Formats: sequence, structure tokens, C-alpha cells
Amino acid sequence: MTAFRFFVPLIFISTYLGIFFLRIFHFGFIYERPGAIIFECIPTISISFFLILGCVIAEKPILSRFEKVISKGKKDKNSITQEDIATAKSSYKKFDIAIAIGEAIGFLLGAGSTSIIESAKGIVPFDPIIFIIIELQSVGTGFLCYTLVVFLTKKIFMANKMREIGIEVSNNLSKNLTVAVGTCVYISLMNMVTVPINLIKNPGENSFSKFLVYALIGSIVTAGVCFCVYNLIIKKIQRTERETSTKLLKETSTLATATKESAETSQNQSAAVKQIVATMQDSTILVSSISEKIQHVTSLAEKSRQAVMSGQEALQNNVNELLNIKNTNNLTIEGIKELNKKISSIWDIVSIINVVADQTKIIAFNAELEASSSGEAGKNFHIVATEIRRLSDNIIDSIKEIKERITEIQKASDTLILDSEKGTQQIDSGYECAQSLETGFESIMQSSNSTADSSHEILEYVGQFKSSSEQIFITLKQIADGIKSLSDFNANISSSSENVRQIAGLL
Repeated sequence: MTAFRFFVPLIFISTYLGIFFLRIFHFGFIYERPGAIIFECIPTISISFFLILGCVIAEKPILSRFEKVISKGKKDKNSITQEDIATAKSSYKKFDIAIAIGEAIGFLLGAGSTSIIESAKGIVPFDPIIFIIIELQSVGTGFLCYTLVVFLTKKIFMANKMREIGIEVSNNLSKNLTVAVGTCVYISLMNMVTVPINLIKNPGENSFSKFLVYALIGSIVTAGVCFCVYNLIIKKIQRTERETSTKLLKETSTLATATKESAETSQNQSAAVKQIVATMQDSTILVSSISEKIQHVTSLAEKSRQAVMSGQEALQNNVNELLNIKNTNNLTIEGIKELNKKISSIWDIVSIINVVADQTKIIAFNAELEASSSGEAGKNFHIVATEIRRLSDNIIDSIKEIKERITEIQKASDTLILDSEKGTQQIDSGYECAQSLETGFESIMQSSNSTADSSHEILEYVGQFKSSSEQIFITLKQIADGIKSLSDFNANISSSSENVRQIAGLL
């Protein structure tokens, strides 16, 4: 059933029952025309009908928007948007405005017009006091009808529909009960005033008996109406409270079970976190030890890099020295070769001297012959020629010795050249080895630099990890304390939930 289909018959029934209730007092007690209660009610019913119809027309779009949201929520609660919630709450809030206006005007004009209609018919003259009493009584009855319609349609029907799709709305049903009780008391007082008003205005015989009869009938009718209204609201409130207490009992039972499980889980989590804290503490100590060892490794890597740098520098100096020796040896070889060339040129000079010596010897020999043939006159020349020949022989002998020495020098020079060339090859081999060693030292230097840099980076990362571990350790201790507090809190909630469950059971 939709809210509109629930509302329309309710407002018609409650309004006309209220009007019939008023007509019993007005036409039955004030004007003493019981037949008019039913047979002369067309004007009042007509006025009230059009005013109720106006309320229905005004409520139609409000309840249509409300039902649209409810239908959407029943299909899929997750499809409800904030705009839908705002629409439902706005319809819920605006529902009773048109009813309040319609009921007020309807009872003031419909039921309260009794004295005007009676005077217009010429049955009784218009009396302002009676008119005021009728209007006050009509306002009270109209407010009671309004309270019933709003309570049953809005506070019960619409509120339950909204809760079914997850839209929470707060209702103070006790406040409605208080208003209804107050309204019933007000109507009872007004009815007690209405009962003797005709007897006061028109005293006659058996007035007291008539008063008792009217008072008895009025009390019974009033008590019946008040009892029905009060009983209807009380039953609705009791039914709502039973449903609420059942849900509360179910939810508190679930909550109690959940909090117990949560408390146990929290205790397990607390134990697990404590174990993690202990592990993290051991890990922090291990990280500190690793950090110290890495610092030592970093120091060794730095020393190794310094040693490699020193070795590379010494090797570079050796390479430079070998290069200088190589260059000097090459110059020496070139000098020896040049000297060998000059020694070779000496052979030409020696050959010339040898030729000259041979010729001189021949000339001296010829001179000796000529001197011998010259007799005494050539004696001195013979001596000179003999000396010249002896000198030539000495020169030839010296040239032979010089040749031997030059030959020895050439052989020594050639040997020296060969040895120098062998030395050059060895120097070249040593230079190449030194260069290879230098390349190896460069690789070692790069590796040493990489090792030192990596050691520094690892040391930095370990320092960061150590700081992070200490922070994680502190955080885990805080989490452990928080979980312990949460466990204690869950235990308190579990105890409170158990108490609430017992209270809900009493409801």
C-alpha cells in the first residue's frame, strides 16, 4: 500500500467521525434536535468534503515524490542518492502542512457553522457565547483528527517506509501521545461545558434529570472517543516499541557477539603486534650490527681505494720512466749506429793511409836502390830512405793494428747494437706490461671507487633503514598500546552490550 492510498481514506474517516462526534453535542444537547445529527448534515459534509479534497490534491504531488524514492529504494538501496534522501525527508516534513490548514478550516467552517446555520433557518437566534463554545470544541476535535492522521500516516507509515530503504528519521512518539492526551482532556472539558449550556439558556422542568442524561451520554461518547484515540495511539506505540525492542535485542545480541569476537581478535592482534615489536627490536639490533660492519667495510674500501690510487700513481711513474729509458735507449742505439757509420768511414781513411804507406815504402825502396847505386854521395840519402821505409813499415804495422782495433770496435759496436736492440725489445715488453698493468690498475681503481661508493650508499641506506626501523618500532609500540586500549574498550563495550541486551529483553 502506498502512503497516498493509506492517507486518503484515513483523512475522510477521521474527519467525518470527528464531525459526527461534534454533531452529537451540538444538535443533540445544545439545540435538542437529534434528528438533525444525520438528516441535516449535508451542508457540513459538503463543506468538509471540498476542504478534504483540497488536502488530498495538495498532498498528491508530495506523496508521489515520496513514493518514487521509496520504490527506487526497494529495488536497490544502493541506488539511493543524497538528492533522493533530501526529497524523501522534504516530503516527510511538508506532509502535514496542508492537513493542518484543511482540518482547521474544515472544522471551523463545517462543524463550527452549526450556530450560524440554525439561526439562518430561524430555529434559534444567534448566540455569540454558543458560537464561541462550538468553535472551541470544533478546533479541539479538528486538532485531534489532525493528530491521528499525522501520527498514523507520517509518524508510523511514512517513517517505516523510509527506514525500510535505509533512510533514518527520528520520531518522538511519546510526544504525540502527550499531545493526544492533552487534546482528549481539552475536548472532555469542552464537552462538559457544552452539555449543560442549553439547560442554562433554557431552564425548565426536569432540568436536572435532563442534565444527568446529557452528561451521561456526553461522558460515554467522550470517553469512547478518548479511549479509542488513546488506545489506538498506545497500541501503535507499543507495536512500534515491540518491533524496536526486538530489533534492539537482535542488534545488541549481534553487537555483544561481535564485540566479544572483536575483543578476542584485539587480544590476538595485541599478542601478534607484541611479537612483531619484539621481532622489530631484534631487527633493529641486527641492523645496528650490520651498520657497524658496513662502516668497517666502508673504511676498508676507502683505504683500498687510497692504496690503489697510490699504486696507480707509482705505476704511472714507472711507465713514464720506462718510456724515458726506451727513448734514451733508442737515442743510444742511434748514436752507436752513427758511430759505427763514422768508424766505417775511418776504414776509407785507413785504406788511403795504407795505400800512401805502401807507396811510400815503394818509393823508399826505390830511393835505397838509387842511393846504393850513387855510392858515397847517396849514402846519407840511403839512410833517410831506409828510415822512411822503416817508418812506412811501422805505419803499415800500426794500420794493421788500427784495423784490428777498428774491427774489434765494429764487432763491439755491432754487439752493443744487438744488445741494445734486445734491451729495447725488453723495454718495449716491459712498457707494454706496464701499460697493461696500468689498464688493470684503472679497472681495479674503478672497481675500488664503485665499491667505496656502493659502501657509502649501502651505509646511507642502512642508516635510513635503521631510522625507519626505529620509527616502525616506536609506531608498533604505539599500535600495541592502542590495540590493548581497544581490547579493553571492546571488553567494556561487550559488557555494556550484554547489559543493553538484557534491558532490551525486558522491553
